[in-house]
Amino acid sequence: MRDHSRTSGRTTTMGGRSRRGRRRYARHPMTAARRRAARMLAVSLIVLLGGSLLAPDSVQTWADTQPEGWRRTIATAWSEPVGRLSRSLSLDRPRQMAADALDTSPTPTTLPPAVRPDRTSTPITTADVGVSESPTTTAVNATTTADVGVSESPTTTAVHATTTADVGVSESPTTTTGTSSTTSPPLPSPPTTVAPRTATAGDPLRILAVGDSLMLDLQYGLERVLGRRDDVAITGRGALGFGFTVPHWDWDEDVLTDYALSVAEARPEVIVMMIGANEFEGYVIEGEALPPGTERWREVLAERADEAVAHWLAGGGHVYWWTTPAMRDERFAAVAELNDVWHDTMAAWAPAGSMLDSMEVLGDEAGNYRDEIVEDDGSVVPLRKEHGVHFFEVGADLLAAQLERELVADGWLTPR
Repeated sequence: MRDHSRTSGRTTTMGGRSRRGRRRYARHPMTAARRRAARMLAVSLIVLLGGSLLAPDSVQTWADTQPEGWRRTIATAWSEPVGRLSRSLSLDRPRQMAADALDTSPTPTTLPPAVRPDRTSTPITTADVGVSESPTTTAVNATTTADVGVSESPTTTAVHATTTADVGVSESPTTTTGTSSTTSPPLPSPPTTVAPRTATAGDPLRILAVGDSLMLDLQYGLERVLGRRDDVAITGRGALGFGFTVPHWDWDEDVLTDYALSVAEARPEVIVMMIGANEFEGYVIEGEALPPGTERWREVLAERADEAVAHWLAGGGHVYWWTTPAMRDERFAAVAELNDVWHDTMAAWAPAGSMLDSMEVLGDEAGNYRDEIVEDDGSVVPLRKEHGVHFFEVGADLLAAQLERELVADGWLTPR
């Protein structure tokens, strides 16, 4: 019941409390919203700080993969001091210990990496060289001082020299090569290789397919084309988002370890490789930015490609490496330089490595980029996907057929 009497000009209730006064002490709705926002911000900062301290490596990887510019600068300004604090307090150890405790899978026995053939070759400057009465080609290769005799008929002698070598002198011209500490360009890879055996249904050819998302597309083509054969067994290891210059994976602990385990499990005789879709991002590797096309970018790619091949060939075998296909966008303009790295790597590992030209089947008659294929009947078939990087099934099948022709030519498989 309301009392309508006036007291000092104020409207009151029976309890004597002022309605106007009660409104004066009510919370403003905007003030409550600001408080809720402040609480959410505080919780977010606590979660961010806690997560950064517990997983500093993940934060560093996040910073390294930011686009070059202000975003990477801000991310690095956060990740580096937080990482130092986490490691100094050993806050990153519990997460690693938990991961180790949960990983109960047995570790297979792996093989040591293969050793790349020594292909250095320079003329000997500390030896007197001569030949017999007929032309002789002499290559020096010894670990101690060596005296090499000559014959009266054309002869080829191979000896590697690490110390002074004296070779008998003759009256006719001589061609001499030797080995010293100076490195010359690697010898080119032969066009084909001779397979040590031809696969059968009872003992199929073991193929390990490795690479990035390009290989993910391609390995399905390998399964469709080569999987129909009873003399082939394929193990696919293509990885989405992977790259030799992508810091999401630790190179030694993740990538090389995975290669060693894959080889130990699959025991491949042939390793096929396609990679390159993610090598143009300019990511940071071990604190160093790698803009595509730069000299340091090429050096890191070459180093990692060489280490990768050494792990693939730990049990022997042969590597077939596809060139990275040309792509539509201009940001992939350095693809030719990338392929130069792959070519040099395979040349250095010859005769255990061969190159396959992906644009021989994905390109037009001149080997240039194309989005579609025109069939003999005039029908148009899409070849490359939306962004002009990956390829549809028809492209994967063409590449798989290209590999099959190479395997038949090299003696691994019989024609069908």
